[in-house]
Amino acid sequence: MAPLYTATAATATTAGVRIALGTRYAGRQGDTFRLLGRDGPTAVRARFVVGADGARSSVARDLALDRNHHLLVGAEEVFELAGRDAPPTFHCVLDPSIAPGYLAWVVNDGQHAHVGVAGYADRFPDGLRGALRRFSASAPGLSGVDRPEAVERRGGPIPVGGVLRRIGCAVGLLVGDAAGAVSPLTAGGLDPCLRLSEFAAEVLDHALRTGRPDTLSAYDGAALRAAFRGRLTLRRGLAQVRTPAMAQAAFTLLRTPVGRAAAGRILFGDKSFPTPAR
Repeated sequence: MAPLYTATAATATTAGVRIALGTRYAGRQGDTFRLLGRDGPTAVRARFVVGADGARSSVARDLALDRNHHLLVGAEEVFELAGRDAPPTFHCVLDPSIAPGYLAWVVNDGQHAHVGVAGYADRFPDGLRGALRRFSASAPGLSGVDRPEAVERRGGPIPVGGVLRRIGCAVGLLVGDAAGAVSPLTAGGLDPCLRLSEFAAEVLDHALRTGRPDTLSAYDGAALRAAFRGRLTLRRGLAQVRTPAMAQAAFTLLRTPVGRAAAGRILFGDKSFPTPAR
């Protein structure tokens, strides 16, 4: 992901964006927004603010927009695969005793291994860290892999309640996890984030050019949410899978022609997020 971040940052800088690393949002006072960075607190004035500050968005709170309430929690370890020449591989493990309500994974991207688990916070028998430790000890695709001492650890909440209804107002809007723009079933967020962010940029550009804040009313999460009905239903179904036997029964159904067709459309179709009406 690092090259993607670097390339995107370079594109933004070329377009005139000022990037302040190590800086977080610290609150709103009227049309002034407080930031806390490496050099201390800063106050900036803005016509519009975009909340891209994660599943528990402080911007959403300060703008009185909707906030996520249906969340998974996940944790991942990333380490370098030194001296190994293996094709990229993605292993998914559905075991409710390890990842209740979601899955565990091992991703070999050719250079690094990503080992993680996610699920409902109140269902981990020995906590999220314990689940990751147990899974790491027997995770597929890691046989014979020596882990280095330097291991990057990541973690955080993942919204799975679908795109929120009220994600914009006259002074700002939400994108990404803050807007709930994550597939309720697969918890995939990169494609939805890019699609919704493109729409947000168009709406903001029009508002700035015309001087009409009411333009942001077109940024309507309720209209987008209608396309998530099927995945929200499947999310509720997956949440009820609480034993390995139930998970195995689900896989038996997925092996049928109807199950394969449904899985192909849901997991690999080009509709993880609806295309907003322009």
